[in-house]
Amino acid sequence: MFAIDCHHHGARTLASTDDIRNYRNTDHGIELEVECWCGGIVTVTTGRSAATPVLTGAAA
Repeated sequence: MFAIDCHHHGARTLASTDDIRNYRNTDHGIELEVECWCGGIVTVTTGRSAATPVLTGAAA
C-alpha cells in the first residue's frame, strides 16, 4: 500500500499495487498511473531520476 493525493476528490488515500493501471520508465523517472477508489487516475513520478515525486491528476 502507498499513499496518493487524488485531485479528483481532493484527499489523500491509500492505493495498492492492484490499483496501478500503467507504468513506464522515462528520462524524468518512473511514471505510474494509479486508479483511485473514486475512479480518478493519478500519475505519480518517482525513482532516482525524479527530482521530487510529482503527482498529477487526469480525467477518469
